[in-house]
Amino acid sequence: MHSHLGALATLLALTLAHMELTSPAPFNSSANPHRRTRADPYLQYPYDCCGPGARWTYPCRGYLPLLGTLEGAPTATWPAGSQQNWSISGIGNHYGGSCQVGFSADRGESFRVATSNEGNCPHRKAGNGPEGQVFNFTVPSDLPPGVQVFAWTWYNREQEFNMNCGAVNITSPSRASDPFVSAHETAKNCTCTCPAPTNISTCACTCPADLSTGRRSEIPDYAGQRAEGADVAFHDRPEMLVADVGTGCITPKTTAELNFPQPGSDVVASDGEYPMELPSGPCRTVAYSSGG
Repeated sequence: MHSHLGALATLLALTLAHMELTSPAPFNSSANPHRRTRADPYLQYPYDCCGPGARWTYPCRGYLPLLGTLEGAPTATWPAGSQQNWSISGIGNHYGGSCQVGFSADRGESFRVATSNEGNCPHRKAGNGPEGQVFNFTVPSDLPPGVQVFAWTWYNREQEFNMNCGAVNITSPSRASDPFVSAHETAKNCTCTCPAPTNISTCACTCPADLSTGRRSEIPDYAGQRAEGADVAFHDRPEMLVADVGTGCITPKTTAELNFPQPGSDVVASDGEYPMELPSGPCRTVAYSSGG
């Protein structure tokens, strides 16, 4: 009897469990060295699920008032334009999904996209992290110096939305950066490197051999087409998508992963495990208010 109850509890935990931002440490995380109160045990759970009141406050789970306090001090320092990484962990990666990371330079009034990971986020075959769940990205080169808000969002193929945020210190670029070069991996595992401003004809692509024909695979028609180039002003970048929160904007469920309607200039393409679909309904990237 006890073994059955234990198995049921484990199954329930896995059903409800999700992922949370590990680095940079978000507000009120157990990994945040500036935390003064009990850590939030619900950071890995999606909107409208689990915990007191269930429906946490958008944006950033209501933690933006910590900005400017000791508890809201930055947990990372990044030069604008630099290559950095973020990581996630938990006890259920849901075999992927789609993620966006971005920044707010206006204390949470808007969140603009830095990178969109369309599919395979979390890395579906890399466990529950943080090892194996590290993602590289580029800090926008003109992000204003100072304490800014870093945000991570995740849509997990179950029409669920999660968001964690943390404070980061942005410094001026350490040196003049080279023209941006972005790498895009296509669904056929071709890797395309495209200098900015992006023009498909300037992309250099390499593909694995097609073992059935002995030839190298053809480059998919869409390879690199969604890349806009990296020299996009921060305030011209799209706002991060907010969906699956009762506003009518609904992401794909179960059989497909999310294509962001406005992915921004830095897009990491899917590994091809699932088809990609846009959300349905009246989707806008502007923020909405929640009563908490």
